[in-house]
Amino acid sequence: MAYTEHNFYCIKCGNKGIPLMRRQSLQHEKMHRKKLYCLHCKEEVNHIECKNAEDVEIFKTNFENGVYINEVEESLAYLRSSGFGQINLGAGANCR
Repeated sequence: MAYTEHNFYCIKCGNKGIPLMRRQSLQHEKMHRKKLYCLHCKEEVNHIECKNAEDVEIFKTNFENGVYINEVEESLAYLRSSGFGQINLGAGANCR
């Protein structure tokens, strides 16, 4: 089974995130979004999957033109309101 490395770029800060290996047989659409932890922003936010140098250039141009600004705010608002990523220490949380 062949794998390729794809890079992910944060839509909030524009920096390159952690690359992931993807099976060549299961490719996502161009500019696929994936919610990942950003090492620069220190929070979970959508990243754009870039498969090649052309995708990176498209992302950078879009980022510089403010294409992702509204998406960042909507994504962060959803995560904060849903409690996504928070640990629930309520009743029944103690496991023995």
